[in-house]
Amino acid sequence: MSASHRTDVIIVGAGVSGLAAARALRERGVRVELLEARDRIGGRVLTHRDPRAPAPIELGAEFVHGSAPEVMSIVREAALLAVDVCGQRWERRNKRLLPSRDFWRRLENVMGRMNASRDPDRSFHEFLATAPGGRRLARDRALAREFVEGFHAADALRISERALAKGGSPHGDVNEQRIGRVLDGYDHVPGWLSRKPYDSVRLRTTVRSIEWEPGAVHLDTSKGSFAARAAILTLPIGVLQARPGDVGAVRIHPAIARHEDALSLMTTGAVTRLVLLFREEFWRKGKLSNLSFLQGSDTDVPVWWTLAPLRAPMLVAWAGGRRGAALALLGIEERLDRVLSSAARQFGAPRKKLASLLVESWTHNWEADPFARGAYSYPLVGGSKAGEALAKPIRGTLYLAGEATVKESDSGTVHGAIRSGRRAATQLARHLGVHS
Repeated sequence: MSASHRTDVIIVGAGVSGLAAARALRERGVRVELLEARDRIGGRVLTHRDPRAPAPIELGAEFVHGSAPEVMSIVREAALLAVDVCGQRWERRNKRLLPSRDFWRRLENVMGRMNASRDPDRSFHEFLATAPGGRRLARDRALAREFVEGFHAADALRISERALAKGGSPHGDVNEQRIGRVLDGYDHVPGWLSRKPYDSVRLRTTVRSIEWEPGAVHLDTSKGSFAARAAILTLPIGVLQARPGDVGAVRIHPAIARHEDALSLMTTGAVTRLVLLFREEFWRKGKLSNLSFLQGSDTDVPVWWTLAPLRAPMLVAWAGGRRGAALALLGIEERLDRVLSSAARQFGAPRKKLASLLVESWTHNWEADPFARGAYSYPLVGGSKAGEALAKPIRGTLYLAGEATVKESDSGTVHGAIRSGRRAATQLARHLGVHS
């Protein structure tokens, strides 16, 4: 087939994974074309700015999880400002507001009882149904369920126990328990990554199909055809699983059977997040004066957080898993109505007062975004090795990268996505005989 654009390597997706891969290859002298369907780079990093808000509004990735060396090296090199989240955690239990002391120890009381080599595998829900730890750990089990549904954006009925046992929590590692944020805005991270390959990025270029054979790929896109010796696909799991005819779906021929088997053992979690700007920090007038996180079993929004350590009149409402999926189905106005009602319940404040204090709210529906189709990935029962399988090259020609292709402890993170892009670039450069 003839192609209007020829190069050495084509990278599909200009999220942090694709950008990291492009930068690593360009530094090795490899010619690269980076194709992105959206009109922006960053993928699931989406930072919005509003002159009324005292801080950047993160609608996608927000936190720096654990030591995150790939992110922190960029923070240093780009002279960005990052801080650790501080403040107190609280829980709402049966209308009672309780300090969440020893959060990570209590989480480990439950998560540490899972079996990474259990055969057959089972769901986290099935694990909890055995009441590990007995009656004395009932509250800790509730906390663990909320953590898995919130942090992993997972359905407890579907996520793999084996995978969670391997890396579903920090397991007592103080460095990995840290949570930080980039004060300048997370979009500076993909911005820095794009500096070297910026002239290779083609926005508004939707890939429709990929024809390949060992040593050659041909891509049909909305902006013409592209040919190369190899391709790195950094598409989210939800997009790779999209059915023919769906917006953003990519047809790959011949099919990549082994990788499709691995894909069938993974799914994308649902998240609904609203960022709310108020006229004042109303929560600081009571016992929540130093709040960082507030969580509970609210039917709509079980997790809330402030912008701590910043003193800003902004709250983030977060619902993951089945709750997040249910909220995503609602219209924007009804979604905001549910969130304000939840805030009234969780913070013990009159709903009318909260509505009168609200200045603005922002959200992005990742479920309805055709180029994301969900928040981030998690392994289903039997899928604890699926990410590892996806990371294997296909005949030296197709390579998969993205947060779904790293180990469970790093999946769903920015640093995991960057690491995967660099890994794919190294695999491909080695195959091409290119050395750093």
